[in-house]
Amino acid sequence: MNYTTNYHLPQWVETDRIMMEDFNDAMSDIDQGIKTAQDTADTAESKADAAQTTANSVADAYTPDNQPYVTGTYTGTGSDVTITLGFRPKFVVVSGMEAGDQSNSTGDWDRYYALCDGNVLASRVAFTNTGFVAKESAVGALYPTLTSHGRVYCYIAFR
Repeated sequence: MNYTTNYHLPQWVETDRIMMEDFNDAMSDIDQGIKTAQDTADTAESKADAAQTTANSVADAYTPDNQPYVTGTYTGTGSDVTITLGFRPKFVVVSGMEAGDQSNSTGDWDRYYALCDGNVLASRVAFTNTGFVAKESAVGALYPTLTSHGRVYCYIAFR
C-alpha cells in the first residue's frame, strides 16, 4: 500500500487487500483534519473581526466630530458641582483662578491637578458615567479646593 505525501492517507494498489480498518482510519484522519481546519478558520475570523472593531474605534476616536477630549469651565458654588460631559472620563485636569480676575494672562491660578480614573484626589472629584463631580472640600481640608464660591475652574477631560 502507498500513502499520500501530506497526510499519510492510504493509496491502495491493485494487489492490496482493502481492509475496513485502513478505510476507517483514513476517514477519521480526514474528519479530524477538516475539523481542525474549520476551528482554525473560525479563530482567525474572530480575531479579524476583533481587529476590525478595534481599528474602527481608533479611527473614530480622532475625527473632528469625536475628539478624544472635552474642555470647559465651571464656576465654584461652595458646594458640589456636577459637570456633564456625555461620557465617563478616564483622566481630568482641573485648574482654577480667583473670581476677581478671570483673564488668562493674570490672576491667581491654582496648581494643576490630574485625576486618573478617579483614584487620585478621589475625595475632591468623583467620576460618573456621564462626567464628574467636583466635591466641596471638608472644613480644614488641604488643597485642592475645586468648588470655591465664585472661582472659575477650567478642565480638560479625556475619554
